Amino acid sequence: MEVKTEPAGRLFDILQEARSKPEQHKVRKVWAEVFGLQENDTGTILRMIADLIQLTYKTKSQIEALDDVDHLLYLKPFQKIERMFSNINLEAPWQGCKNQIDEPTIYGLQFCSDKLNRNTKITALKDMELEQIKKSLTELSDMITGSSLEPSLQLLLLRNIESLRQALIAYKIKGIDGIETELELNLGSLVLNKEKIKASVEKDNSGGVFKKYLKLLDGLNKTVSTAKKVDQLTGNTLSKLLGVNDS
Repeated sequence: MEVKTEPAGRLFDILQEARSKPEQHKVRKVWAEVFGLQENDTGTILRMIADLIQLTYKTKSQIEALDDVDHLLYLKPFQKIERMFSNINLEAPWQGCKNQIDEPTIYGLQFCSDKLNRNTKITALKDMELEQIKKSLTELSDMITGSSLEPSLQLLLLRNIESLRQALIAYKIKGIDGIETELELNLGSLVLNKEKIKASVEKDNSGGVFKKYLKLLDGLNKTVSTAKKVDQLTGNTLSKLLGVNDS
């Protein structure tokens, strides 16, 4: 299913999927299935639930900012959604949570999605695009691990790649904004370490690793910029920021 570009649509799709799960399942199992995680990955499950709570408040905030709707009517679904998130117990039966996302709540959220969708100009990413990015991240991670980069730079790049991977996992919740945030953090970390990076490229001839990494960031930047219809930095500009040769 294509991820919606506005928050209410993403929240609707996630809760609609969760609502379809059997009542006798544990809360842990339901959210693990919805997020595509292992049931024993408690930390990531809780982090994704926290992101989902943030998505709820983001959706509510955008509805409150509208000046052409009945706020009492459009905000009504959030009463039960917030009640569901007010007491998280991963070992409890799903039935209690499921009762909070009943038909009126889901339908109300669908109306919110329709309203906000009329105002959005963001283009959704295709599943094929996301899978290609994930594949590129895995390939680059392997390349960095087997490179001659000094340990501190290896750790920096691997940490950056992992943050991008997590943003892709959370795309179902955060949308393109989550990827954009991690892209900006990646670029910021490179600028802060540009002297070390430049020295490493010159000393150890490790330019191939950084060239591929910058190409990945450039591709991500183009993807985000195209989706949000904004101007973009080019790969050449990224190289200039770091003072390394991209030829």
